[in-house]
Amino acid sequence: MARPRRRTTTTAWGHGRRGAVQTGVADIRNTKKVRQLAAQLRNECAARGVTLVSGEAEEILADRIRGIAQRLGVNERTVLDRYLLEDTVPALADALAAADTTYHQAVDAVEPVVLDITDTGRVIAALGMTMKLATEALQTPTGHADALGVATDCADAVVGIGAAIRSTDDEDIEIGGATLVYARNVLQRAVQLIHDGTWECPCSTPHAPGVTCTLQANLINDMNLLGGWAGGAHEPPAHHR
Repeated sequence: MARPRRRTTTTAWGHGRRGAVQTGVADIRNTKKVRQLAAQLRNECAARGVTLVSGEAEEILADRIRGIAQRLGVNERTVLDRYLLEDTVPALADALAAADTTYHQAVDAVEPVVLDITDTGRVIAALGMTMKLATEALQTPTGHADALGVATDCADAVVGIGAAIRSTDDEDIEIGGATLVYARNVLQRAVQLIHDGTWECPCSTPHAPGVTCTLQANLINDMNLLGGWAGGAHEPPAHHR
């Protein structure tokens, strides 16, 4: 089986939520030079076997420009015009390819989970809700890259679970590998984006900073079925609670 493609922004590349990188008037990601560099980065990544989703190359470059600007104490536009070296894009592509390899090695080591048909249905429903939220978030000016990555990973997770269902003759469904990682990641990301207000939550319970609403609680419970959890590193995995 061919190795599944990997969006590196939210997983292998290791970034969490990104804020918009601004130059004061226009988003740096919308400049002609960043668009040109993004096209180069997509080509360099493709040559290394890494596929970037729409908008991801611009997001990665903006994040790198922002970091350099903060370290040098200058604005992002100055970095874009003066401080990006000729090997910046190839070096980024090399780093992304290395992260992708590490990611796949970690995926190969993930222990699968076995769910009955009822719990499998719960997970599929949770992924469907997450995809709905991501699709709605795509219509807003903020969080676009996050939403697109989450929606794409949701689709991959659903396809993987469907393949697992087809390959079994009983009511126990084994979910592992990239499918399990996709599912855990998107549910965790959805909880985070609802919790910090980036995504609008449709549930009827009150929403306030630090409050876990009904939808977040449901997604966390569904994520627990997959052996994941939404708390910090101090909290034990679900099967130890």
